[in-house]
Amino acid sequence: MSAILIISVFLLFVASYAILRTKRSSSQDDARELPPVLSPRGLFEESSRVEEIPSESPEQRRRDQLRERAERGDFSALAEARASGGAALYRFVLDGLVGHASGDAARVRELAAHVANGKDLRASPELAEMLLGVWRAEPTPASTAELLRVSALSDDAGTFGRAVGEVLQVWEGGGLKGLGVESLRSLFEAEYWLLSSEAKRSGAGFVLKQTLADVRRRLSAGVRERVVEEGRPPP
Repeated sequence: MSAILIISVFLLFVASYAILRTKRSSSQDDARELPPVLSPRGLFEESSRVEEIPSESPEQRRRDQLRERAERGDFSALAEARASGGAALYRFVLDGLVGHASGDAARVRELAAHVANGKDLRASPELAEMLLGVWRAEPTPASTAELLRVSALSDDAGTFGRAVGEVLQVWEGGGLKGLGVESLRSLFEAEYWLLSSEAKRSGAGFVLKQTLADVRRRLSAGVRERVVEEGRPPP
């Protein structure tokens, strides 16, 4: 009888232990299968990213629209940029027009004429340099006046000085028929005053003043030489 009782107790213990192990294993498996807990930031992370993207301002949209028009060769965009009163915007739009004209002599001349004859429009050193390259191919009195005007409107004393030097060199070589000494001198002087005050006061502006003084001497010497050759008394 005692043996039967001991065996019964032992079997009950084994059965209880087996049931306990089965429940513990099931609990561990459930724990492994649970999805990771989302943090509060994770729930709203996507919407936060959308909110962090800055929306384009009306000024930026206007700026981009003017530039796109300029890159298509729309000259009216330049006047609109000028009317805005912002120098940075104006230059940004002008650069678009210069890029549109690059490599095309007809477009360069057209843009240069628009700037030279426009109201309160300014040029840039890039446009002046492009026009100088076109001018070299066929210098005329009319194109010379336009070159000097655009170079002065670039507000870059060095750019204007290079234009003056090349014009004088071509003139002294007889390449500008119909443009007299006094006309050329007046042209240099008049266009010089179109440079901005900052350009005239700069270091390049100081060099330009010396260049113009040398130009006056060379033009005066040219006049005296021609007078002597013609047998007339010098002025």
